[in-house]
Amino acid sequence: MKLMGIDYGRRRIGIAVSDETGRCIRGLTTVDRKKHPDFLNSLNNLIKQENPQELVIGLPLDVNDAETVMSKEVRVFADQLNRICGKPIHFVDESLSSKRASELLRFRKKKARKDKAAVDRLAACIILEIYREEKECRI
Repeated sequence: MKLMGIDYGRRRIGIAVSDETGRCIRGLTTVDRKKHPDFLNSLNNLIKQENPQELVIGLPLDVNDAETVMSKEVRVFADQLNRICGKPIHFVDESLSSKRASELLRFRKKKARKDKAAVDRLAACIILEIYREEKECRI
């Protein structure tokens, strides 16, 4: 099943997709919200283009797995996106996914390490990986 991972941020939204099997994951793009004020339509166009069966959105929780101000904002975003595209949406705890992505990029050239869009795309990949691992554990 093809999935799309979304790392929501107030400045940028990282997007990743899987192949039809859900095994191979690749960073697709990053939507800069300042350059795309109508970012929901930009995301909907990507969803139509890639045609995933389901969306997986990272949900930032605190150290006690409780909702935060940002997680409430993510849920509002997910509701808006669902109304536009109609795809099923799953949430995974994305705590520290961006930090983990930054650590994975630290061995690249200095300019690549500071590429925040690349960090957001990789964080979206990590979100999909977490979802896949959690799904495998339930089987």
